[in-house]
Amino acid sequence: MIFLSLRSPTLYIMQMHQFKALLTILVLCNVKLARSQDTNLFFKALTPGEERLISTERQLQAQDDVASVPIYINFDQKVGLKHQGSTQSTEIEPWLPYRISSDYSYVVHPQITYQSFSNFDGYSSSGFKPVIIESFFTNTGQSRLKNSFGFGPMVQIGTNMPAMYGSSQNAVGYSMGAIHRSEDWIVGAYAYQSFGLGAMPLNGPSANNVGFQPFITYITKRYGNITLDCESITNMDTGARAYPINLMGSKLVEVADLPLLFTIGARYYSVNTNLGGAQGWGGRIGLTYAFSH
Repeated sequence: MIFLSLRSPTLYIMQMHQFKALLTILVLCNVKLARSQDTNLFFKALTPGEERLISTERQLQAQDDVASVPIYINFDQKVGLKHQGSTQSTEIEPWLPYRISSDYSYVVHPQITYQSFSNFDGYSSSGFKPVIIESFFTNTGQSRLKNSFGFGPMVQIGTNMPAMYGSSQNAVGYSMGAIHRSEDWIVGAYAYQSFGLGAMPLNGPSANNVGFQPFITYITKRYGNITLDCESITNMDTGARAYPINLMGSKLVEVADLPLLFTIGARYYSVNTNLGGAQGWGGRIGLTYAFSH
């Protein structure tokens, strides 16, 4: 009895310390869980559609059989020799990957532009610019590659429009693209060179052009991306060149559970030596839809 009475207080004290330690652990776990739940509410996981939109915007598309259809509307000013007109263009630029094998894909990138001019030295009209179709042979599964490269043929289909819309010549050439990816950044460039077919146009420029589009994109965790690029094009016969620089921000929006990437930005012509070409500042809005292809 004496032995039991001597151990009982010690045992009681030990049990109390164990109970306090267990209670402390439970409290800390609950606090950590509550914080985790709050964080998850704030940083809600992206849906597969949202992730595809972020990963596919303005990239060389050949990963996970995902295609995207960006549509941009550009607003430019100071067109014409007197710089008193304006122009608006709608660009549809799909990225369409086709799986060739388990290792390679073929990506088709057509660029269709419908442009309207207002008071181009008294001329107001609208019509299609030359259609440019770039294509790239590239590795599949690019979402898992840090660096990727693509190369392939391109064609240009002229339209029977006045010279301010571009060359009426058809052309063939080559196109290429290179991209470096990290977790949050994408840095790359696209380029093409076209060679005009047939005789030189009597009115307007030739289709002997070099296009170069470097870009850098920062991908945010939830709200899309921020992109800075330059859509430069130089005519190899006349030396005329245009360097519009675009700064764009994107945000994911959902319409009837359909995730879309909405883009808005500003553009500035650092150089434009085309006859009557746009000058100074302009604007751009866009919408991108990605889907399984």
